[in-house]
Amino acid sequence: MAILVVNQGAGWSQELYQATFDRTIPDRNHPPAGLIAHFGSPGETGGWQVVDVWESEDAFRRFLEEQVKPAAQELGAPPFESKVVEVYNSLIP
Repeated sequence: MAILVVNQGAGWSQELYQATFDRTIPDRNHPPAGLIAHFGSPGETGGWQVVDVWESEDAFRRFLEEQVKPAAQELGAPPFESKVVEVYNSLIP
């Protein structure tokens, strides 16, 4: 079942997000296995947020552990929180 993931990082900026994105998804034509949709934006209370839809939690966790965390660590990024919920319904026109 598909999942919705909301990642929030208070100490993140647009520049840090973009640098991490560029390292983890260098070719937008070849997204990570299992990624359905990805959105990045400023957080409501500051920092940065990323909202993704993934085919499964396993696909998300694999990408997080193998790609995102190492890239963020190399860039000296602060920690961020991830909330995962199952998708009940979706519409992709």
